[in-house]
Amino acid sequence: MRLEEAKRDYYRRRAKEEGYRSRAAFKLKEMNNKYHIMGRGSKIVDIGCAPGGWLQVSSELVGNIGQVIGVDLDPVKSVAKNAIIFQDDITSPETSEKILRVLRGDKAGAVLADLSPKLSGIWDMDHYKQIDLCNTVVDVLPSMLKEGGACVIKAFQGDELQGLIQRLKKSFNRVEISKPNASRKESSEVYLVGLDFTGQVPERHSEVLPSSHSSEESSDSIESDWQQSL
Repeated sequence: MRLEEAKRDYYRRRAKEEGYRSRAAFKLKEMNNKYHIMGRGSKIVDIGCAPGGWLQVSSELVGNIGQVIGVDLDPVKSVAKNAIIFQDDITSPETSEKILRVLRGDKAGAVLADLSPKLSGIWDMDHYKQIDLCNTVVDVLPSMLKEGGACVIKAFQGDELQGLIQRLKKSFNRVEISKPNASRKESSEVYLVGLDFTGQVPERHSEVLPSSHSSEESSDSIESDWQQSL
């Protein structure tokens, strides 16, 4: 067994033994230990929360005096009493209103987004769609993330990534690029950690949909850890 396969199996086995729904739970734990994204009493919004691994970790870290809100287009089973899950589209204004009602008019201390589109096998198209999802998360930050708060967004490496990083650098006073140990070394995913939110985000630049060309090798490299960990 190759080292990367052994590592993937190790985290998958640990997730099963410890009751987590995906090995991605260990990515969030590692990043929180390093960047102190959340703690007891924090209010968290998890965008694209299926299958619920990050919800589980967040609910443990914030404790019974904290609050976790998950949003996903797909149904997600409840994880804890301090976690509320909406089956909604995050781009809908009604969804932001629901979240703020649960938070009692307050905003979250951290927004998480471990998002991945349905992969087509066309590298440029998959990369573009994933970065577009990331930018959608950035778009809604002013409506739900408090000033000084944090954000963690999964992104695929490629030509569009630098533009997203620059946008985050104008929205947070500190931006870090993280590759947790539970991520596959050969995977093109990275996690962008924004710290100390300014309260505002710049508008997106005009984007042109890339031309389609198939790349099986690239598709394999960006296959999401979420899909592999089920």
